[in-house]
Amino acid sequence: MLRRRTKGTSGGQSSQRSVVKSKSNQRSNCSVAIAPSIALALLLTARLTSAHFNIIHDCDEVFNYWEPLHYLIYGYGLQTWEYSAEFALRSWWYLLLHAAIGSPAAWLFGNEQGKIAIFYIIRAALAAASTLTEWWLYKAVSARYDASISNIFLFFIVVSSGMFAASAALLPSSYTMYALTAAAAAVIAGKHSYVIFSAVIGVIWGWCVAGIAFLPYALWILTTARLLPAIGTLLTALVATLVPLVVADKVFYGNWKASLYNFLVYNVSGGGQSALYGVESPSYYLRNGFNQLQFILPLSLILPLVGMLSWVAKGINTRSVSTTKKKAQRRSLDLNLCIAVSPLFLWLAAITALPHKEERFLFVVYPLACLAAAATLDAAAKVVAKVLPWRHVGRTIASLGIVAVVCVTALLSVSRTVALISHYGAPMSIYRALPALSGGGSTAGGDSRPTSTINVCVGAEWHRFPSSFFLPGPTYRIQFIKSGFDGLLPRAFDDTQGGTRAAPRQLNDQNKREPENYLESADTCDYAVTLRDGSNVWLDGGVLGSENDWEVIATKPFLDAGRSPPFTRAFYIPRLSPSKNKWLSYELLKKKKQEQK
Repeated sequence: MLRRRTKGTSGGQSSQRSVVKSKSNQRSNCSVAIAPSIALALLLTARLTSAHFNIIHDCDEVFNYWEPLHYLIYGYGLQTWEYSAEFALRSWWYLLLHAAIGSPAAWLFGNEQGKIAIFYIIRAALAAASTLTEWWLYKAVSARYDASISNIFLFFIVVSSGMFAASAALLPSSYTMYALTAAAAAVIAGKHSYVIFSAVIGVIWGWCVAGIAFLPYALWILTTARLLPAIGTLLTALVATLVPLVVADKVFYGNWKASLYNFLVYNVSGGGQSALYGVESPSYYLRNGFNQLQFILPLSLILPLVGMLSWVAKGINTRSVSTTKKKAQRRSLDLNLCIAVSPLFLWLAAITALPHKEERFLFVVYPLACLAAAATLDAAAKVVAKVLPWRHVGRTIASLGIVAVVCVTALLSVSRTVALISHYGAPMSIYRALPALSGGGSTAGGDSRPTSTINVCVGAEWHRFPSSFFLPGPTYRIQFIKSGFDGLLPRAFDDTQGGTRAAPRQLNDQNKREPENYLESADTCDYAVTLRDGSNVWLDGGVLGSENDWEVIATKPFLDAGRSPPFTRAFYIPRLSPSKNKWLSYELLKKKKQEQK
């Protein structure tokens, strides 16, 4: 504890104590940073909760990642055209990183009901990776900035419904999010080599298009780091990441043409047509971002404006006795924070300019949005405290404002998360209702077909299939039946045709329907998953036939988004949402035995 100077205290000793006291007051200001161990516990709890309860938000996650991963672990699964050796757009190395976790666990849990355990184990590993990068960013912020910034950032990132959706998703955009978060922490900490390695891993092993987001960090390194050591680190990182990726592609695709190159040609140089898969308006990410981040997004986007106001207010209130060194240090810290969050603005502008937009594209910068929002809220509160005539009144109003924004954001975030789970969680529950089988030699319908395969058929709801990890045994197979969808459906990997080295003629890069990828009738279906619409009619009734041929063995409510009010479908409000929203019935059907018909 610092004591008041006495008569016998030397001037130099007093000066040293004053500096220590000044720095202590500057750091502690009005709050104390949450201990790193508590922050880690909060982050890990939030991320593991996501791993367990989160739905699958995008069919690309299933068919481009979970299904090929299932093929690696169990020897069967579905593929999209991107995995055809003719196109080779997807990296097998990315999947091998996850198979290294799933395969040993599969040996332990088996290939029947244990498959669902593998799904959640892999999700838990993803949650742990997200936790570590977020924790590193929190520690970097709390070490160099006011405790209020780090505390608000921690609160935002823990409760954010966007982070709940993104943190445990098996997607390159989430993987790159981990890398960008780690790189941001390294920027704040001033560790150039960590920034380089994080950026290279995120771009090469994750999502190469997101390299745009790392450009501000590249400029920071060029202007602050020693050039030759930085180049050496970059070359080392490139070799360490590119060699396993290219070798994995050679083994699985059978040629030396790396998926990274093919992906860039398709998406960047005009070789592909991503607009085939949907076009959205320029406001898409603002609307979607508010749904997922609530007030975090607008707060993050006004950081430049609030930062300028804060700088002006600081200039007005800065005492003349402040040393030049102290001012320079404060500007350096502020500059590092601005550089750390700058990818948010660059990336948002870049993806907004693209005609094809996906919610998952925004995942990359969710943690940076939380950090920018925390900095905005803290700076705005300090501006209010400084410009009001009564200092203590200003501080009180500023503190109340922070509490109000944080509480409202928390309520909206939790409400959004609960809405996503309760409104759209039916598919994962329905597929888990499939019965486990022993032996697996006969079909569920009891007929005499000479096959051990049990077909689970899905039509209009094909895009909500949660992956073959939810099929409880090696005899189950997912089959698509004819529906209103006129695009290209995935098809199974075929080892007899070369497996991953095959180039099936039934796959194309034009999103054109291929009749061989689905069944015309439900004659060979043993189970079916369908949705009963508002008229109490199955969406796939034309193919499934008479309801007398089927027995409903499980049903779950599913939100009818088109007939529900916008606010109560986006956010869960107790009592109001269940009563105001309109609901459909998600159903698992079992074909009746011949004598039951």
